Amino acid sequence: MLNAALFKSKERFSSFKKTIEKYGVQCFILDFATHEWIDYDYSNINFLIYYPSFKFSSNYPLSLYEVYDNLAHIKSMYPKLKMYPEPVIIKYYNDKYRQYLFLKTHNYPIPLTYPLFSEESVRLADEKLGYPMVIKNRYGAGGGSVFKIFNKKELLTYYNLSTFNFFNLASASHFMVMVSKRIFYYHLIKAKKMSYPFLSPPLLAQKFVKLDRDLKTVVGNYKVVESHWRIQAHKDQWKVNIDAGGIGEWSRIPQEVINLSEKLARDLKTSWINIDIIRGDGEYLITEFSPVWHHYAYKGKPSFVYKDDYNIDTPLEVSLDLEKIIVESLISAVEKD
Repeated sequence: MLNAALFKSKERFSSFKKTIEKYGVQCFILDFATHEWIDYDYSNINFLIYYPSFKFSSNYPLSLYEVYDNLAHIKSMYPKLKMYPEPVIIKYYNDKYRQYLFLKTHNYPIPLTYPLFSEESVRLADEKLGYPMVIKNRYGAGGGSVFKIFNKKELLTYYNLSTFNFFNLASASHFMVMVSKRIFYYHLIKAKKMSYPFLSPPLLAQKFVKLDRDLKTVVGNYKVVESHWRIQAHKDQWKVNIDAGGIGEWSRIPQEVINLSEKLARDLKTSWINIDIIRGDGEYLITEFSPVWHHYAYKGKPSFVYKDDYNIDTPLEVSLDLEKIIVESLISAVEKD
């Protein structure tokens, strides 16, 4: 009998437990909120699953410390242990700067981007990118902490905020606007905490690409197993994330996108990866990637549309069963070894 360690999580914990047990695998429950996991003997564990969520707001630098630190530590002590998320790309998780470095140095097509290391970087971005321009915080998910700016004054404001230079009128105004918004007090009262109010260096200044849709692909075992378009819901929407109101559509996926996604997985040496792709300057460009992703109910989410020309080989009823495909993948990897 195989043995699995399953860490408690806010999302998908019960469904992962049921799936693991369905396959006849003995499931041992652990919790990062206790101290037991530190001294636990993982030598008899065949695979480990932890479905993470952001401990704080997604733009908080340590919002994934349980993944960055705890999972990485376990892997260092038990290098043969199979894990989800895969440790090989944990260092890139929710870190747009590290992703940029990998994509840039491996010559992947990406939007023209300048990390804002210094005032000289600010000058370069101002000259080369033009306006409007996109500013991305180093950390953040779901389109959060991504801003569209229209002049150099705004560019300098965000740069100063990222360097903790608050002694200027523009920075002070930014914080005044933030605390004046109703959503700030909604989270403050409901969750008894506020969103992380700072930006983390280096920010990424990126060429603004006007689009009405983008693509998300999921690679499993080095093959694209699911992909969908995220389409603009109204003409003023410039971020098409589903969580921001975008419309999802399962329809024909260009072969170029499939090839690009599978190549990235191979180069990262990770069998599971979720990738965001846009169309710009006559080619498909990778904007970011992640080892963890959410799936939407098959034909069950009102904002999603299914079309008959959808051309991914894996049927949606298979690929959207996230727990099943991950558990099967881990069992297969253990048996192969």
